[in-house]
Amino acid sequence: MEACVVYDHWRRNKTIDEENENQIRREKNFWRQVLHRIVNVTLTMAMSNLAFRGHRERLGEVNNGNFLSIIELLAEYDPILKELLQLPKGTLKYLSPQIQNQLIEILSKKVQNEIVSGIQEAQFYSIIMDTTQDISKVDQMSQIFRYVSVERDQNLRACSVTVNEAFLGFHVIEDQRAAEIERNIVACVESKGLDLSKCRGQGYDGAATMSGVYSGVQARIAKREKNALYVHCAAHNLNLVIQDAVADIAEVTSFFDVVHNLYTFFGESVRRWAFLSSFTSESSVTLKRLCPTRWSSRHDSLLALRFRFVDIMQALSKLILLSSKPKERDDAANLKKKMESFEFVLLVVLQTKIFSHVNIISKVLQSKDMELSSAVQLIQNAVTALSTYRDHFEEAKETAAALAEKWGISAEFTNKRIKKVKRHFDELCMDQRLADPEERFKTTVFYRCLDIITNQLSDRFKGMNAVFHRFKIIQPAMLASESDETVISEATKLQELYNEDISADFPGQLLSFRSALQEEVRSCSTVKDLAHLLLVENSALSSTVPDVCVALLLFLTLPVTVATAERSFSKLKLIKSYLRNTMSQQRLSGLALLSIENERARRLNIESIVDDFADAKARRRNF
Repeated sequence: MEACVVYDHWRRNKTIDEENENQIRREKNFWRQVLHRIVNVTLTMAMSNLAFRGHRERLGEVNNGNFLSIIELLAEYDPILKELLQLPKGTLKYLSPQIQNQLIEILSKKVQNEIVSGIQEAQFYSIIMDTTQDISKVDQMSQIFRYVSVERDQNLRACSVTVNEAFLGFHVIEDQRAAEIERNIVACVESKGLDLSKCRGQGYDGAATMSGVYSGVQARIAKREKNALYVHCAAHNLNLVIQDAVADIAEVTSFFDVVHNLYTFFGESVRRWAFLSSFTSESSVTLKRLCPTRWSSRHDSLLALRFRFVDIMQALSKLILLSSKPKERDDAANLKKKMESFEFVLLVVLQTKIFSHVNIISKVLQSKDMELSSAVQLIQNAVTALSTYRDHFEEAKETAAALAEKWGISAEFTNKRIKKVKRHFDELCMDQRLADPEERFKTTVFYRCLDIITNQLSDRFKGMNAVFHRFKIIQPAMLASESDETVISEATKLQELYNEDISADFPGQLLSFRSALQEEVRSCSTVKDLAHLLLVENSALSSTVPDVCVALLLFLTLPVTVATAERSFSKLKLIKSYLRNTMSQQRLSGLALLSIENERARRLNIESIVDDFADAKARRRNF
């Protein structure tokens, strides 16, 4: 037989070596195409947070997992995969969990290298860290880096200025002490090949371990790099403001207890929820659960209560009359009694107004490219608006009275019995308790609630204001309007704080920049606009005022919130779920990176992934 094959090749003027080379080439092409498909399936599943493995990980088996199921489905339409699955049993097919892990590692490493390269090219970066407990009771630290990238075209001219907050993986925290967390952060920075001396900002929550002035994580990092400014997460601060306002006023605490109990009463029973839904309403809004941590989200709960108030009252009334369960009747009666007071209606109006401001701020603060100056301005606007609302009690009362009339509730304050207190000879008239229920509500609830929020907003954001104050001279409004003397004075202060980054020529450069582009500076509203004006629209000028460029990029690098880290925890819950709680840390971090940074993952070159896979180990196949 072999002799016949040799003779046939000789007759066609082909050598055996040439035929072997063609066979090797065909096999190489086949396996590269196979890997192309496997890599694409792996990448798509990772970006979609899908589980890979199943109960029986064998081809043709029932419940063999999403990965093998998708491969089998594609094989129905793709001849390459069909040929792969038709190979004899025991043949290497590159479909095992070990191969999945290797591909996930290679893919995530490619994305990570791209991010690290961007951070290294940037002049500065900031560290943003937050921790959470996963389904396996393991404390996971999310590693986020904020940096500013200047995109350039083919001619190396700047075409855009982008503020990035990039995720670089999860890291296990085994010890909650500040020294251990600091060690983990430094190890994370060094393992990525980053220079800690380029760190100019730290963004954490307000826990004592993280924010401690003397031995907190921020203080320890600041000892290593003095210019690594700590910024308390603005979103966490906002949460604490509202939490304090609610906790300090008994009437407001009771109000939110009723709102929570309403959702619990209807939500814990399918029958009661369907009963409430049976009432027609002008609005299709449903009751919302009160989130115990994200206080700003309570705005949706209050809106739902306001729009469905009549439906809720009707449902409670009918349950009181028709329910055969004594406890259900009692719970419905208690809720209805509390909702029928005018004070409750007025609190619906008041809290909806307050949370409308808070909700807007909370949502805007979650933006990745949010500037410190914009956050400060938002807080100042909220303080002004709420302080002004303090003088509009009558307006709020009229709104509540109109709603109460619509809802069939008497627009009168409840006249509660005043506790008698022994009067001493040195008491003043103003020490007496307020007898009028309306005055009492206005003083102890309305004014007090607004005062607590405005005072807390001012106090809790002092740290952020102090950081902002350092850079106030490069804010467009101030730069365009201040005198030359003020610009020089403030620019000198900033230069002295960052004398390693900004030279003594900075004040003069800033004046030159303002003089050259005075009208354009006036039209800018943010520091990012200034950076775009200088680096993109007037790139030739940027080389003459390098310190101005540095100052602008430095300010944009400072963190505002840890919202990006919080968003990564949402992905963590999708990836490491109840059914996937034994996942290894390396696989978890790789999948999270591909899912969160999916825009970068989509741009990966699959050919290079196949090459890296072939080079990773001595493969049994020729790629």
